[in-house]
Amino acid sequence: MVRPLTRLLLWLALLLAAAPAAAHLTPNSEIRLDFGARRVEAEAIIPLAELSFALRRQVPGMLGPVRDAEVRRYVAGGLSVPGWQVRSTAIDIVHEAGPPDLRARYSLVPPPGVSPRRFDLRYTAVIDRVPNHIVLVVARNDFAGGHLTERAEMLGGLQPGATVLRIDRGTGSDWRGFVSAIGLGMHHIAEGHDHLLFLIALLLPAPVLTAGRFWNGYGGWRHTVHRLVAVVSAFTVGHSLTLIGGAFFGWRLPAQPVEVGIAVSILVSAIHAWRPLFPGREAWIAAGFGLIHGLAFATLIGRFGLDPLQKAKSILGFNLGIELVQLMVVGAVMPALVLLARTRWYPAVRNAGAAFAGIAATAWIVERTLGVDNPVGRAIDAGLSHAPWLLATLTLGALLAFVTGRASIPSAGAGRCRRYSR
Repeated sequence: MVRPLTRLLLWLALLLAAAPAAAHLTPNSEIRLDFGARRVEAEAIIPLAELSFALRRQVPGMLGPVRDAEVRRYVAGGLSVPGWQVRSTAIDIVHEAGPPDLRARYSLVPPPGVSPRRFDLRYTAVIDRVPNHIVLVVARNDFAGGHLTERAEMLGGLQPGATVLRIDRGTGSDWRGFVSAIGLGMHHIAEGHDHLLFLIALLLPAPVLTAGRFWNGYGGWRHTVHRLVAVVSAFTVGHSLTLIGGAFFGWRLPAQPVEVGIAVSILVSAIHAWRPLFPGREAWIAAGFGLIHGLAFATLIGRFGLDPLQKAKSILGFNLGIELVQLMVVGAVMPALVLLARTRWYPAVRNAGAAFAGIAATAWIVERTLGVDNPVGRAIDAGLSHAPWLLATLTLGALLAFVTGRASIPSAGAGRCRRYSR
């Protein structure tokens, strides 16, 4: 029977761990489970101080693979599943947050015909020697269970005297995983202000023509639709390539240069919206910068689905979610831009949009390069969180401008085009 005091400590730890498990911040250990179609991968995070206490000696905190034979033997044997094949795949020292931790990875393979979604997890490392130490067990990724988020799902806890936890994830289905991947893609792009601002900055000059170093006059529906299809399709192709490469082939860049590159893509697009930098070649620019945006997506979805088929479905669903939001944004923004492009007010609106995107990009470049939050970036993020109201204001303003200030010659097809869009 679990003692009342340790039971209270366990539930307190479980309550604290209900927050997003982005980093290990407590002296407790944590086991993260990724469920595949044929196996389960486990990752145990153990605070070095607790491990040192259990081994009665100091465990070196040098980052990288652990060479110490005693440590490797003790940790590797700490996790088991009765009747399953359990193999230790890596043991190293990592730094997530706070002091360094030991990270041990395991591959759990059930016997033929046995579901990998139901088993008894037995874990003894540290809790067999350190009183009151608690091990939190969470599901990090479960494609068939529809759990594809950055928030780990709490499954339970282990402690001295209670070293076995029954895991039961139900039957699951690939359809649930696919639908969850769509939702994740929609949520990620909707919350990704930088991705959407890049797209909108490229759309700002879509309705107008060029005349030398200036934008000049409404180009008509055919011209606008052609630009829209080219830009959106090229961006999709670009980010899909690196998303697939990241998920299947491990293409990676450090997070900081990727995030800075995304901000730079917005700045370049903002300048282009103000003055043509690459008129007629927007699709190529969208595809090129889409490669960078795809690397950011890949860091999120790379671990979803342990099996190739599940990964493919994850990527397809995630991409579909991104495209749905992109199409909604285009469908919501472009009518207002097209109406404004047929008025004398569009140069001011386009330049204001370009200025806003440029300021946001500059703030993000500084923030992501230095790794320091700044008030400009916070204010822009706060403003973009009210995007529906901004869109409603834009649409209402476009209707009023179209009624009161329509250009005398609205399109390139109407003969000589008045230069009003410098």
